[in-house]
Amino acid sequence: MDIIIVCHTEFGFVDNKKIIFDKKAFQGVEDGVINLIKLAKKYGAKITFAVCPEVADFFPKKIDQEVGLHIHPGWEEFKKNQFKWYVGDQYLKEHCKQSSFYSALQDHPYSEQLDMIKVGKECLKKSLGVEPKVFVAGRGSLNNDTIRALIENGFTHDCSAIANKKLPYFDWSKLPRICMPYRPSLEDYQKKGDLPILIVPASQVIFRRPITPESVPGYGISWFKVCFSEYYRQNVPLFHIFTHSPAMTDPYYFSVMDTFLFFISQHKYINFKFASEIKQYPKNNFKTDILSYLFTPNREIVKTVLRKLLN
Repeated sequence: MDIIIVCHTEFGFVDNKKIIFDKKAFQGVEDGVINLIKLAKKYGAKITFAVCPEVADFFPKKIDQEVGLHIHPGWEEFKKNQFKWYVGDQYLKEHCKQSSFYSALQDHPYSEQLDMIKVGKECLKKSLGVEPKVFVAGRGSLNNDTIRALIENGFTHDCSAIANKKLPYFDWSKLPRICMPYRPSLEDYQKKGDLPILIVPASQVIFRRPITPESVPGYGISWFKVCFSEYYRQNVPLFHIFTHSPAMTDPYYFSVMDTFLFFISQHKYINFKFASEIKQYPKNNFKTDILSYLFTPNREIVKTVLRKLLN
């Protein structure tokens, strides 16, 4: 089994297990990246850092990991408790024309997406001396225009997909829950075709929650282990984990990632790879093992259900 870890690299900090993407919280990049690299080396893992252009000057230089591009368009305000922050990219805001403040690429025309991706790529090349081949869309949002723009800019892999799920700002509902990398079609990015870019969906537990440490407070590390075992028993060839760099500044999330990587490392025939090293695998149909989830104790799920019942 190949394992990839993709880190969405952006400013921020953690408060009460919630990431606050505050653009003044530079530690989300400076400390989060270094912490994750140290943890990866402990297990012989590889990290693909999808880097926002606005954080490039704060990203550690000359690391032995992969650098990709992460884009949050627009300039949209979000609030959580006493905190307020903006989702968007300051560098792109200053260097690209954007007709919408929305933070989803699907809400921007092709010409603007093409420009943002081009400018973002050039920023990373100038600041970090790398030419990214891996892309992650902010909020998982892209469309057919995004795929065209990525190909035009020489990208080979996209790691944005949250399979079998649809929200107002993204649509990946046509993909099966356990979805392997595929080349999209020109007419529909969710259908298989022959375009020269590989879409690499994130792995996920049941109820369509992706495998990211930030989901553990609601879904539990026990179900993450069940999910990995579910994939492993069926010889699923790829397991895709992602995280956000601010999470790796927090002891709780760092411990979750440490625990999960230790669990994975106990299995045979595991190959940690960069996202750009992933290729298409032979066709296969994989099934959801619901019973393994239902019969695995999960304190987080029980707490969530009880809270809803009491409220």
